[in-house]
Amino acid sequence: MSAEKLAPRVSVIVPVYNAEAYLPATVNSVFAQSFEDYELILVDDGSTDRSSKIAQSFSDPRVRYHRQENHGVSTARNKGLDLARGSIIGFLDSDDLWHRDKIAEHVGHFDRRADVGVSYSACRFIDSQGNRLKTGYRPKLSGISAADVYCRNPIAGGSTAFFRREIFDDIVEPRSGDGHRACFDVKASAPGASHAEDHQCWLRMALHSRLTFEGIDKELTFYRIHDAGLSARIDKMHQGWLAIDAYVRDQAPDLHKSHSSLANAYQMRYFARRSVARGDSREAASYLAKSLRFSLKPFFTEPVKSLSTLAAVLALRLMPSVTNRWINRAAGAGNET
Repeated sequence: MSAEKLAPRVSVIVPVYNAEAYLPATVNSVFAQSFEDYELILVDDGSTDRSSKIAQSFSDPRVRYHRQENHGVSTARNKGLDLARGSIIGFLDSDDLWHRDKIAEHVGHFDRRADVGVSYSACRFIDSQGNRLKTGYRPKLSGISAADVYCRNPIAGGSTAFFRREIFDDIVEPRSGDGHRACFDVKASAPGASHAEDHQCWLRMALHSRLTFEGIDKELTFYRIHDAGLSARIDKMHQGWLAIDAYVRDQAPDLHKSHSSLANAYQMRYFARRSVARGDSREAASYLAKSLRFSLKPFFTEPVKSLSTLAAVLALRLMPSVTNRWINRAAGAGNET
């Protein structure tokens, strides 16, 4: 039997770095999938905790383990793409979880729609203990343009989407210095550029592939929210956003000229909501003011979210004794964009 016939339909790539607390649950959410024709590729990016031991403890023959020196999540994902044999590829962060029908839903989506190259879903937020929160992310599902990916990033994080293999061929760069297919920009995952590697990759797909983006209106991903280090993450996400904006300015100047103000308005509003969630009234007010200076359009396109953000910022500024629980509810826990 040829190697091609032995290849699984789906490759699931999990970049792993010091994830001992969550990796077992993440992997078990893959083992629980109703769709079983997959391989699970665990790329250990130089973990210094027990992640390596945990990753090598799984006896399921569908699991493939690779360890490398620590180079960041982009390099780990690129290596996973090198190793992947499936015609459909998904990424799962090492602390997130999937609904048991996650893979099946996306495979079915691709089977029904030959023009779709990126299939993503809504997600529900969970806390550090795995408890489901009241908030989540429900993105625009159809008619996705490069402007949508720039301004609102409907895919959100790295655990919500599946991809046809050929869409990576549309965006692959010359092989990077470490020998990997450079689909994810290594520089974009450097310290100080949190989340930029995801967003930049999706933008390149939207700009350069004939295949389309389309979402599934089901919460199939459970995205874990961590309380620790929120302030540092806001700063890194801001730096990451500046890298994304610079990328669009350089690579798609017409798109940047027509949509930069709106994209920045949405992003600054998001940072305001995150700042509210950590109780920093000064920072929240600063980000909201920046959002308003960029554009007022979000108040008309998404009035509930924009007004709730304004209310939460004002409450935090004027009534600092108001409970964090009320503020977080008003601002959607700061995790929706």
